[in-house]
Amino acid sequence: MVENPFELPGVVGLDGTDAAIEADGIRAGEPWAGTEIAGLQFYDYSTEDLDGEPVRPRAGDRLVLVRAPDNEHDPRAVEVWWRNDVRLGHLPRGVAREVAPHMDAGVPIRAYVSDPGTGEAWSARALLVGPAVGDLHGKLIAHATAQALDEWKWGERLAEMRREGDSRARAARFEKRLELARASRLAQAVNTFSAKLPPEPIDEARLPPAGKCIELFDIAHAVGCSRSTARRLAERAGARVEVSMRGWYAASSTVVVTDELRTVLAEWASRPRRRVTVAELV
Repeated sequence: MVENPFELPGVVGLDGTDAAIEADGIRAGEPWAGTEIAGLQFYDYSTEDLDGEPVRPRAGDRLVLVRAPDNEHDPRAVEVWWRNDVRLGHLPRGVAREVAPHMDAGVPIRAYVSDPGTGEAWSARALLVGPAVGDLHGKLIAHATAQALDEWKWGERLAEMRREGDSRARAARFEKRLELARASRLAQAVNTFSAKLPPEPIDEARLPPAGKCIELFDIAHAVGCSRSTARRLAERAGARVEVSMRGWYAASSTVVVTDELRTVLAEWASRPRRRVTVAELV
């Protein structure tokens, strides 16, 4: 049998831990997926236990996944527990969306600590194993295969152009396209990382006062977002949007500012908005 050509996250180097028992199964083709653990800052992760030590799992430890259909924010939420009584956090929304229906149907899934993290939010990772992550595993394999195939095609095309002695100009243009493609992937990675940086304080004076009826345009102008984003923020805060014309981008769409809406706007506006562009990396 051909071994799995992809790295086995959370298994390699963990001999003697709970996760080590999964190595042979993964090599034999059992579905697996790696994921971050979300919400670490809201639960027991890195808090002090009775001995004054920070609550931190060890790499390879077994985790317990618990469905939380009553979660007011996400009915497909899946909580992540350690040692049965320590709630570390929950699966990211996109991962939970994939595995929750399978868990509800009783499809097996097992979880382990692949990276205990640094104590900061989003720093810990988990390894998910079992039929319930078959869809996620398929997407991972498809992505890795497509990426490898694309790199091979680009390499073959570049080699062909280099063999054409009188086509140096075209080869140079092709090299530039490769450079732009690499810069694009790097910019995407940098922007993904920067989106997780801690928020910066916002000037409260920028926010509209509570109790005032204003247009969505005024919210968009105050926090620097689009009118459709302003509508979504208002709905997230439970504020009713009155629309005088049809359409998401209709003029004269108004909302009464509440304290909850001010809180949501402040949180949104404090997130990092600086994005690296491809032009800055080439």
